[in-house]
Formats: sequence, C-alpha cells, structure tokens
Amino acid sequence: MDAELPAQSANGAMQPMSAVAPSSYWAGVTRAMPVTPHGNKIAVSCHNCYGDTVAQTQTEVAKALARNFDLVEFDLTLHANGQVYVEHTDSEIAHGTFDATLVNTALQQSDRMLFLEVKEGYSTAALSDTMMRSVLRSVRDNNYASAGRPVFLRAFMDGRHNHLVRAKAMLADSEFAGISSHVRFHTLIQSDIRNNIRASKNLGFHGIELEYRMADLFGAVMQAKLLGLGVGVYTAPATMGEVYISAMREDIDFITTDYDLAATAAASSARSLIQESTSLVYINTGQQTAYPLNYKRTNTTDFLLASSGTTPALEILGVASDEDRVGGSMLFTGAQSLTTWDADNAAGGGFLVTAVVNFDDLTGSGTLAIVAKSDSGGFALEQAGAQLRFGVNVGGTYYYATTPLSGLNGSNSYFIAGAYDGSGAVRLWVNNVEKTASASVSGGVVMNNSPVVIGADPQGATDRRFFFKGKVQQVMVQKWRDH
Repeated sequence: MDAELPAQSANGAMQPMSAVAPSSYWAGVTRAMPVTPHGNKIAVSCHNCYGDTVAQTQTEVAKALARNFDLVEFDLTLHANGQVYVEHTDSEIAHGTFDATLVNTALQQSDRMLFLEVKEGYSTAALSDTMMRSVLRSVRDNNYASAGRPVFLRAFMDGRHNHLVRAKAMLADSEFAGISSHVRFHTLIQSDIRNNIRASKNLGFHGIELEYRMADLFGAVMQAKLLGLGVGVYTAPATMGEVYISAMREDIDFITTDYDLAATAAASSARSLIQESTSLVYINTGQQTAYPLNYKRTNTTDFLLASSGTTPALEILGVASDEDRVGGSMLFTGAQSLTTWDADNAAGGGFLVTAVVNFDDLTGSGTLAIVAKSDSGGFALEQAGAQLRFGVNVGGTYYYATTPLSGLNGSNSYFIAGAYDGSGAVRLWVNNVEKTASASVSGGVVMNNSPVVIGADPQGATDRRFFFKGKVQQVMVQKWRDH
C-alpha cells in the first residue's frame, strides 16, 4: 500500500488544506457525540422509543440509554381531555402521558436529548397552542432543555409543521425564557422536497429529515447543507441497518433507526459502526468548486487530487437549481479518471462501497467502471452490458450482485451501495433498496497492488480502461466485515 502522506500537489509541494469542514450542527452540545474516522459527528435516534404504557416506555428508554443512543424519540398527540400522550397515532386510548414519561430519573440525569415528533394533525391555532404550551412546559419543568442539551421538536411538512410555527412563537413568552435558546425545530419532508427545504429555512427552523430511500437523496442533502440546515434521515431498518448507518455516516448529521432495538443487543452498536476504523477512501465534491479536490483515506488527513488532462471537469449546480444533484460533481465523458491509492481490505474481509451517480450512457454496451480496484482482485462498481453490478474477487473469481440498467434513467441521481463482508452474499442497493444478491460466497477479497480509481478500471498503477460516462458526486470505500 502507499504510505500515508499529507496533502501535496502533483510535484510534491506542500499545499494548504482544502478540506470541506465537517458539519458544525452539534457544536455546543455537551454529549460526546459519535465521530466518524473523518471527523463527522452523527447522532443516532432510537426510533419510537416508547410503549403502550409508561412502564413499557421506561423499559424502552432504559434500553436506549444502555445501548448509547443519542436521541430518544417520542411521538406526541393531544387527546380530547387536553393532555398530551406518547403514542404513534391519536387513538384517544389512555397511553402514557408525556408528563409521566418525562419523570424518569435516569433519562433526566443523562446527557441524552429528546427527539419529539408532533403527530397531531393541525386544525386550529387554539388547539395547537394548547398542545405546544403543554409540551414546552413539560420539557421545562422536567429540566430537559438546557445549555448543551437541546430538545428537538419535529413534525411532517404536511400542515403539522404549523405546530412548530406556534411553538417557535411561544418561546418568545417570558415563561419560556429559560429554554428558548435550547429548542431546535426540524421538518420531516416527503413531498415537494426542494420547496419545502427552502420553506423550512425561511421559517427559521434548524434542520430537515428525509426518508432514507427517497429519489435524489443526496441532491436534497446537499441543498439543505448549503442552506445551513442540519440534515438527517429516517427510518433505517433493523435488517442490514449496519450497512445503512455505515454507508451514510460521513454525509448526514443524524439518523433515526430501528437497528439494535431488539431484545438482544446487536454485536455492533450504532455508535460503534459510526466510529469504526474502516475508512479507506472518501470524497464528496458537493461543497468543492475547483481543483485540487480533496479526499480522505483512513482518518482526518486531507489528500489533494490535482487537475490534469485526464481528470474530470467539475459541474457546479447552484443551491436553487433543483437538479438531481446540488453543488459540485465530477463530470466523466469517457476518457477521464481519478486515482486515489492502493486501499486494500482486511485479510479475510471485504468492502463496503458507495457512490452518488448520474448516468449519461445507459445503452448497455460494454463495461463502464464507476469506481473500481478490480485488477485480478479487489472490487468493481460498474455498468456491464445491460446491468449495473457490484462485484468482488474471491478465490480468483468475481461474484456479482446486479440490477437491470433499464430501471435507471439519465435524469435522476442514484445513491448506490455494494457490500461483501467475507462470508455470504455480495449485495447491491440502489437508493437504499436492495437488488439481486449473488449466491453465497466465503473467503476474503483477493488483494492486489492497484489503486482505487474513480471513473475507470485500473490495470496496474497507471493503465486505465472501461471509462465511465456520467456525473459522480460522492464515493466512499470501507473495509467491511460481518457485523
């Protein structure tokens, strides 16, 4: 493998760092948030962290505390009796009240943050004020919103966000002076995505949350980031949750998940997945506008990629463009590539690879490599004939997970992930939806001496073939093992 070196130009001269700074969304928060190998802080929310009774809810909260979740999610409704309850839908059945739920010494004395979703439909300002005043009083009286420990109020951008508007105005009242600086507002956005992101910003809210399988996910993520909003996703499932958390850990600020909420703790906690030292290559050009481009390898050190006659141009899409991508993307026209370094998997293990891609050639002719290390070993994420596929070399043979290119188009961007952990199927996801896996395989991916190349297939240190045609905004490669 290449030696780790600080950022340099092509001729070896030291250059100033050009790194995109990690998100500052968690600045000032007291809790020691999990930090990725590249320095991004990402909080994990315990999805629906409650039961049908106060006792059941306390059991769920105890689990969240024991498993080191950062955010504790409660869903809130208003009943006809004027009380706020913790439940998923307004059943008018006397589940545990919000007040009773917060009287939990372990939660009160912890550094965990409340992640409160208002499920109640919005009908009138008066009813909304009744509910939100009760919520804010409960938060205040039970000592949850304080310096370094914000409380989050959240609602879908479908009319229910008007509860947040009412609560935000209410915080100007003198009775809430002690907590007014320690409440943040998020919208969950499912439709009219780009306009609603802008509306959330204009309403003075702090963050937005997106469904983890939505189309053009990274275009919305980058738009929100460029507008200065925190960005999270919901709700990553328990099954293969380790893939979703690890695949998105460098690009978002928080994630709501069902992972590790079973009766028996998972072998790897969500926090450990975020912090695990598996990184090999990471580049996101969304907030980069010119060469040299920076990328990271195993830690927070920046490495620079200088412009040359064989490197891709940058396409810059403005924050108001509402395209499938926002910000910078690498533009590959069939003769360009970017070379990183000889980043091998661990012995006996495999790879987790992601890319954010817009395709310019879906004709199904030949092989076009998006990102690859496939030189008698390694991996390849590529177009091959009429298929998109992710493959790894085990025992001298390539094994592939696939999906037809006919299901893709040249207008959208796709978040693509491929994974193999050393034992089991090779897997492929498009927009976090799994495609056709390979048959079961066993054994570590064969190592080679070729670098990880973006936009082409490496043949040794310098030769390239199978040039890609399209735009690439993000690429990530991790060592991957059975979790």
